[in-house]
Amino acid sequence: MKDGKALLDKDTLAGSVLKMKDAFKNIQKFTDCDIKSVIKMVSENPAKQLNIFDRKGSIALGKDADIVVLDKQMEVYMTLCKGKIAYKKEEDSYEDY
Repeated sequence: MKDGKALLDKDTLAGSVLKMKDAFKNIQKFTDCDIKSVIKMVSENPAKQLNIFDRKGSIALGKDADIVVLDKQMEVYMTLCKGKIAYKKEEDSYEDY
C-alpha cells in the first residue's frame, strides 16, 4: 500500500482498496436500488459467484451466521463471525442505532 493504492511495484496497480462498506454506500448513492437489492448485491451474489452460497451470503439455518450490523448512517456497528461477535463499535448513544 502506498498513498491509498495497492501496488505491485511503484507503477503497477494491484487492485482496489475499496472497503465493502464504501462499496455499499456507493451503490446506494449512484443507483436507485432499494436497500434489499443492495444487500443482495454485496452478499448473496458474490457468495454465489464464489460457489460458497451453501454457507455464506444469506441468513439461513445451517449457514455460518456471518453478519454485519449497520447503524443509521450505514456505518459498521457490529460484525458476527459464525454467530459470535467479532467486532462491536464503542457505543456513543443507543439512539444512534
